[in-house]
Amino acid sequence: MSEFLSLPLFWLYLTAYSGLVLAALLHMLYRQRSPQSLMAWLLTLLLLPYFGIILYLVFGTRKFFVKRTKSRIELNAEQPLKSDHWLTQQTDHILRANHISATSEHNHIEILHNSTELYDAFLSAIENAQTSIYIETYIFELDQTGQAILQALTHKAQQGIKVCLLLDGIGSFNLYKHQSKFKPLIQQGGKVAFFHPVFGSLFKGQINLRNHRKIYLFDEHTLLTGGMNISNEYLGAAQPTGEQRWKEFMLQISGTAIAHYAKIFSEDWYYATNQTLTLEPPQKAYFDDPHRYQQILQTVPSGPDIEGEPLFEVLLHKLYSAKHNIQIVTPYFIPDSSVLNALLIALKRGVRVQLFTPETSDHLIFDLGRSSYTRELAEAGAEVFYYTQSMLHAKLLLIDQEAMISGSANLDYRSIYINYEVINIVYSSNLITETQAWIEDLKPNCIHFTPTQSKTRRLLENLTRIIAPIL
Repeated sequence: MSEFLSLPLFWLYLTAYSGLVLAALLHMLYRQRSPQSLMAWLLTLLLLPYFGIILYLVFGTRKFFVKRTKSRIELNAEQPLKSDHWLTQQTDHILRANHISATSEHNHIEILHNSTELYDAFLSAIENAQTSIYIETYIFELDQTGQAILQALTHKAQQGIKVCLLLDGIGSFNLYKHQSKFKPLIQQGGKVAFFHPVFGSLFKGQINLRNHRKIYLFDEHTLLTGGMNISNEYLGAAQPTGEQRWKEFMLQISGTAIAHYAKIFSEDWYYATNQTLTLEPPQKAYFDDPHRYQQILQTVPSGPDIEGEPLFEVLLHKLYSAKHNIQIVTPYFIPDSSVLNALLIALKRGVRVQLFTPETSDHLIFDLGRSSYTRELAEAGAEVFYYTQSMLHAKLLLIDQEAMISGSANLDYRSIYINYEVINIVYSSNLITETQAWIEDLKPNCIHFTPTQSKTRRLLENLTRIIAPIL
């Protein structure tokens, strides 16, 4: 053994790897990683020599590489904030500090959550488009629903409507591999681009940076946004009795918030294509019809192209501002320690906390990763509900009767810290009441989560926290 240790190659190997681990550690410290993330990556680096370094370069670099190539998005409000609502004002201060003063006060917002109604609204918006259709999504599948939407887009491009389709390279990998499927659309003048093409992103260390934003913008007038991707799992024509699509929640928006979404899309499109889009100014009708366009909305993009961590900051601010009730709906519950502590402190303050998440999601590893977190919440007094009928894919946070957060972000490390995301904060009491009723309708199809008493199971659940930050 001593002879082996004296071999020059071994010492060269050990020195080189130690240098790489030290470089990775210094990078993590420079990026101010959370203690959980730091520990998870250190274990990965030590237990998987060299391969751990590759994993870190590909999946652990967060905002390191992309800031060199994608400019930061800055959003500006059309007018100074007039609302005196304290929660709106405080959140506006947070957004301005992150250079996204995206509070708009002249909007009309509707809730859509039925998969068939969503499908009809989507096709109707395409059919009625007169100038432009901008679509940005994570997953686009050419199943029955995807084929119908692609055909509708091709038809509009044939009419001379500007059609721009921006897909994530990983989320829409099937179409990334078979881009010839878009040939009819492109021949009619439509444009298709992939955000972080897989192979190019791999060599640039950006494959871990996924565009999870959902922007469906028509004529820069009507917007659909939330968590819904484009496939038969999310929306489509009426299904036979007994078959259920994923449970989704979307907002249909018109008003001055459209300008912020158009800016986000145009920045993402330019990054993917190096092509500049000409954006239309907000229509004056939004300001002239106070009875229809009177709802306040705050648009919060997050990701490597945004200054600071506004999603994380807004989320914590809302949790600590809760006085009576916190209701969370999320498909994946692997919270940052700060978010979990905010929920635990809310329970100690006497706030009622309810969590709704699917009994079985589409990712087994996330179901395993959430176990210790749901157990800790439940044992602290939270009500944890597992939805049993289908995949619950909606993303919601309700704070009292004061605010609602809805968008593309899940309550996990990836959405909060890594992905490109966009969420909305709504303050309309009517919309909040409607959303609370929707959540109540989930309960008959839920089971109460009961923490396990098995010491072995609890140990395994706690061990999953080690890898949770890098899921």
